[in-house]
Amino acid sequence: MSRRAARYLAILCMLLFLPGCWDVKDIDNRLLVTAIGIEPAGSDRVQVWMRFPLPQSQDGAHKDFFVIRQEGGTVIEAIDQLRLRLPKSLDMSQNQSIFLDQALAKKGFMPYLEFTIRDRTVPLDTLIAVTTGGMKSIFERSNPTGELSGTYTKLFFERYAGGTSQKNVVSLWEIFKGYYNPLEECLVPVLAADSDTLFRVAGNAYFKHDTMLGMISPEETLIYEIISGKMSPFEIETAEKMNLKILDSSANIDTDMKNGKPVIRIHAKLTMTLMDSARGIDIKAKHLEASINRLIEQRANKVFRLTQEKESDIFGLGNRYRGKIPPDQYNRWPKLYSGATLEFKLDSELKNTGLQLRRRPFINPSKDE
Repeated sequence: MSRRAARYLAILCMLLFLPGCWDVKDIDNRLLVTAIGIEPAGSDRVQVWMRFPLPQSQDGAHKDFFVIRQEGGTVIEAIDQLRLRLPKSLDMSQNQSIFLDQALAKKGFMPYLEFTIRDRTVPLDTLIAVTTGGMKSIFERSNPTGELSGTYTKLFFERYAGGTSQKNVVSLWEIFKGYYNPLEECLVPVLAADSDTLFRVAGNAYFKHDTMLGMISPEETLIYEIISGKMSPFEIETAEKMNLKILDSSANIDTDMKNGKPVIRIHAKLTMTLMDSARGIDIKAKHLEASINRLIEQRANKVFRLTQEKESDIFGLGNRYRGKIPPDQYNRWPKLYSGATLEFKLDSELKNTGLQLRRRPFINPSKDE
């Protein structure tokens, strides 16, 4: 046998061991899940909602999506029952978001999200949100701005689209990171049904382990964004009847241990610009900066008080103590955080004020004159 023939024979033998794609279903034999909702159904049961996009309008209502729901003792049981009802394979590899009812979040999210670990097809970047008011209005209404099913929620939170600093975005992998890391907790957006759009942000929920303990307002979420370095340049803050845009932010965090208690000093800086006129108010830039500093510092102290009372370190400050407390003491961090001394100082700088800080009567006269 020639050398070339022996080579071809060896290649053919190796091909026999290739499994190929014999177990992969065609795309037209799969139903792609783009959104999952989980809510209580009574008697310790849950109801799972799923929304699938349709390739074209296939019914008289001209919908571009298909919705199905199923009760079960667990999420896995409900999903298995759904598979018995569907004519095609259930594919969660393209899922964009998971909505968890607030009542279940207060019990603990782990029993309701652990199916994503066991069913390894759910993407790790799936967006997570807590909802109030049930899943019906979210899943059965068409997207008001015309996006495909599943895309609306993604655009709602993403910074390149409709996302703002008040819309904190958290993915599936971040939820589990906060659960398994005792040095930090998660901050998850809370959505409420809206009559014009699908939903609106009602606030952001803070957790201890997997249990929702409370909620901070969208305005208070600004503190989290500044400290965590996620601040968006589109946030508008109002003070002294003026609208300001925050252009840039930074936070210097100094940590120490004194008498066994954490001492955390946060020095934040904001760069802002004036968005509209003073509406007839004569005010100096320094006075406006002091007003902003006072407003945000008061708001920060409130957020610290709320989260310390519940031992929920949403800022991840415990990660800065990895070299200051032994690893076998990490589980004590929630208690240490509740007794920590937290100091927050803000320095704001107003730029590009133009001629609007002081109303000029001959240019912009008051309507009352």
